[in-house]
Amino acid sequence: MLETGDRETKMPIIGGADRMRHRSTVLTLVAAVVGSVALVPEPAHSVGASAQPHVLTVSASSTPAFNADAPDPDVVLNAGTYYAFTTGTALGNHIQVLVDTSENPASGYGSYTGQPYGSSALPVTPRWETENTQTSPGVFNWGGQWLMYYDASTGGYQTGTGHDCLSVATASQLMPSDPVFVDNSSAPLLCQAQLGGSIDPSPFVDPATGQAYLVWKSNDGGSSQPAEIWSAQLDSSGLDLASAPVELMTNDTVDYPWETTVEDPDIVDSSGSYYLLFSGGQYDSSNYSEGYAICNGPLGPCHQPLAGPILSSYGSVAGPGGGSLFQDAAGSWWIDYAAWTAGCTSYSCGGSRNLYVAPISLPPTSPPAPGLPVQRIYGQDAIGTSLAISQTEFPENGSAAAVVLARSDYFSDALAGGPLAAHVGGPLLITPGTPLSSSLDPRVLSEIERVLPSGHTVYVLGGPLAVAPGIDMTLSGFGYTVVRVQGTNEFATAVAIAGQLGDPSTVLEATGTNFADALSAVPAAIQAHGAIVLTDGSTQAPETAAYLAIHPPSIRYAIGGPLAAAGADPSAIAVWGQDLFGTSAAVASRFFPAAKTFGAATGSYFADALSGGVFMGMPGDIGPMLLVAPSLPLPSSVTDYLETDDQASNGYLFGGPAAVGDDVLGAL
Repeated sequence: MLETGDRETKMPIIGGADRMRHRSTVLTLVAAVVGSVALVPEPAHSVGASAQPHVLTVSASSTPAFNADAPDPDVVLNAGTYYAFTTGTALGNHIQVLVDTSENPASGYGSYTGQPYGSSALPVTPRWETENTQTSPGVFNWGGQWLMYYDASTGGYQTGTGHDCLSVATASQLMPSDPVFVDNSSAPLLCQAQLGGSIDPSPFVDPATGQAYLVWKSNDGGSSQPAEIWSAQLDSSGLDLASAPVELMTNDTVDYPWETTVEDPDIVDSSGSYYLLFSGGQYDSSNYSEGYAICNGPLGPCHQPLAGPILSSYGSVAGPGGGSLFQDAAGSWWIDYAAWTAGCTSYSCGGSRNLYVAPISLPPTSPPAPGLPVQRIYGQDAIGTSLAISQTEFPENGSAAAVVLARSDYFSDALAGGPLAAHVGGPLLITPGTPLSSSLDPRVLSEIERVLPSGHTVYVLGGPLAVAPGIDMTLSGFGYTVVRVQGTNEFATAVAIAGQLGDPSTVLEATGTNFADALSAVPAAIQAHGAIVLTDGSTQAPETAAYLAIHPPSIRYAIGGPLAAAGADPSAIAVWGQDLFGTSAAVASRFFPAAKTFGAATGSYFADALSGGVFMGMPGDIGPMLLVAPSLPLPSSVTDYLETDDQASNGYLFGGPAAVGDDVLGAL
């Protein structure tokens, strides 16, 4: 059988080249010598923050880290173990994975099965893919799971025929005994058939914004068009693109004769400068090399500062390329790449592309700014953000036990629904209310179909004047059980939700005349296994008073000050601040004094914090919902809380840049 590495170039054309390389490395390396060397690039044209040249060195080695075939490597470190993901070989079909538990990233790699077979990271492939055409993996952790991007040919076609496409597989964890991914896709992530196919995907998280991007190459070798390198932002789940692809560069054999193709892109950030690494030349020759461009950002524009490559054949190591950059446990930088042994640069002569790992010296990096890594989860609008939150919390199809549905255009019935969503084990989604639409938003229906198996329950919050009754019929037609949770007004609806929760012994009261205090209460109520009931501002609502009299809770909290819930129930434990931001920080301090994570959303609108609050109450992501303004400065109360919570290691920002600016994201 022809293994995935045995790819022959289909035609000697610009942009062609074959599919056997992968993930370029960071701008360094050296040429023609073994040992530590330095290269001073020529000055580049001014391109944003990336115009200053740097001296880069690599301590190249003639000893392979794995002395067998390992094309297109991508090494990642997780919990003390190094994983080298490569194009499939006889040792591991489809996508090979090698494991190194020696704590030395330059040696010790081997099959995770302990056998000379079966070391596959993707044992089962989707039906739309042609078997044994999977290549070029790129792996990272995003949205609480591991994602592996790769390329494959569509059914019935072989590689290099213009029919190669990108796909993505997922894994909830990465362990030395089981580094296996699952791809449940029914169609490719991206194909670009009009450009000759899409290959060589590589993910990247921009440290300046916390956003994830994907770079890749168009033209798998089956087209006469030039090879092009592209970039696009990924959505919050990492399973789809969130922006239109942007071209970063096209191979140019006039100014750069060595670039008969450009492929295996890899973006890294160092000292605020963005370096786009790529391979050029023919992969099964000693002329295969690495080059780089300097970019303004993950979406370009980019400029090549050098006329030639920065890494070429040296000593007995021939055709090095397809590398990637990673850090060891101490933070030192390494580069991995694949290369032939001089004298045999083809599979037809019995050669193999062995794995090499070497230390690399990157430009000086400024100390990281104070703060924590914060992931923005958002969609194109409020409904899209609720869908993105659902996809991040429930990435596997059919993984929710139920869904809670509320209206998107007004907050009253939705405020108390967060604890119900957590209680029933599903997301809180929103759709336009009855005044705006009599039907379910089609995007929401698609997400319900994805996340919830037929026969399960959708809880609809509010009466027919809030959410149109035709939506019940639509959901029933798709095989779902619909339960309306409603009352005569928002106060009675909150009481009805408390009944669905089993009348818990802990109750959090918040005003129903505004939304901010109740939004802060959502993850707190989930954490306390409580319910949220509503007051009529500083006056107790009759419906709430009657409920508390019939079902007296053991503990009552009033979220909000004397002009809000604390005024309506003076005997409750008051939790409040001087404004809506201060109240969110006070709730955080009371219920989450040592949280490992936090959420933030705008205090100007309710929808993002509502769905995000459910996310923050789920196991694995338990933390407060902090309210912020659309732009800086951060509220001092929020800053004070974050500075005192020394246990926090990450955070989430719910809503797009139009809701909360990137300046706030950076400050968080």
